[in-house]
Amino acid sequence: MSSREASLRVGDLVIRSHRLLRTRGTVVRIATAGPRTREQVWVKWDHPRTLPNPSLEHSDTLEAVAELQPPAR
Repeated sequence: MSSREASLRVGDLVIRSHRLLRTRGTVVRIATAGPRTREQVWVKWDHPRTLPNPSLEHSDTLEAVAELQPPAR
């Protein structure tokens, strides 16, 4: 299921969908969105050198992943 199909929730595992930055993380907070703005979420990234960590991301740039998948290396 991608984030474009359903809203993300706190605790969801996500992957940044940018083709060069396939970093995995966990949604830690939902930012408030106005009626004309895209939903934003705070994500704590698994990669130790990803900065800023956590970062504020638009939910349509993230893909939800199944919890049982091992992190990609």
